[in-house]
Amino acid sequence: MRYVQTLILLLTVACLHSQESSDPIKTAGSHALIGKTIVYRYGESVYHLTIDNESELHWEAMSGDEKGTKENETYKMHVLDNGNLFITWGEANGIGVSQVLDFKQGVVYNHLLRGRNVDIMTGEIRILEDE
Repeated sequence: MRYVQTLILLLTVACLHSQESSDPIKTAGSHALIGKTIVYRYGESVYHLTIDNESELHWEAMSGDEKGTKENETYKMHVLDNGNLFITWGEANGIGVSQVLDFKQGVVYNHLLRGRNVDIMTGEIRILEDE
């Protein structure tokens, strides 16, 4: 009986490890997103954000009030324990952006710092190649 319990435990751990390893973001971090475009949707506003390399990205407003606005930014990214990504950058207009990207749920948790005021919102995300 003890042998069966040990075998079940080992198989469970192996399956969990296999599931974690199949998540490219958890295993490769921001490297998995280099060259990829992430589509952000906040109601009627849509943005495309492309990770250019390990420290630079660019974004463009595709629809909504800011349509046509685009910038290149320097970012920092960290993979969280649950496989989500934390990304942050400062924009030329002085806005500080901090986001948690949850690709499994397709949700972005967005905090915008304007001076000493923080705006919090959630939106939908997906990688453009997923179409």
